[in-house]
Amino acid sequence: MRLGRGSLLALILTGALGGIGFVAAQDAATGEETDTDETGEIAARRRADLSPAEQIAEAQRIQERGTTLSRRVGSMLDEARREGDVIRVTCLDDKLTQINAHRRTLTDRVESLQTASQVGDEGRRNHEFTVISVLAQNLDQLERAASECIGQDIYETGATRITTTIDPATPDEDPTVIPEVPEADVPFIPPPASPTI
Repeated sequence: MRLGRGSLLALILTGALGGIGFVAAQDAATGEETDTDETGEIAARRRADLSPAEQIAEAQRIQERGTTLSRRVGSMLDEARREGDVIRVTCLDDKLTQINAHRRTLTDRVESLQTASQVGDEGRRNHEFTVISVLAQNLDQLERAASECIGQDIYETGATRITTTIDPATPDEDPTVIPEVPEADVPFIPPPASPTI
């Protein structure tokens, strides 16, 4: 297959511009002047810049928040059981199980974070703290999901008032009554008899 000079030049130019765009995107991603408060890697990188003592304090705060969340969802589950609402009980029980699993994982990770801080293993310490940050995000999602399990009771707005407006041009006939068809003014002439009958 032969490429013309113009096609070859266009191919080289496209490759070069694509490479420049890729390099520019990489430079922008590694810049430190991003102040966005997004979840994921940027927030984890910013938190990893904390000192070991600050990371441990933040991890313990996340752990306490998990304990508080577990108690709150547990009380919501008890209330749903008292009311006999099987759907809410099932939903809240599932969320509480996930929250408690995250709490157990948090306990292990906080211990590993403390150990890594004591031995001075910065890579392991930052890794453990990143995992703890992800677990904190998961706890946030589970908290929202547990609130959704409760349903509409939280968002009760009061009695509903309905106003119906009927257009005056609307016909007032009863659509269930079929009117009689009047006799036609045109005389009815039957078709001629078929010769085959």
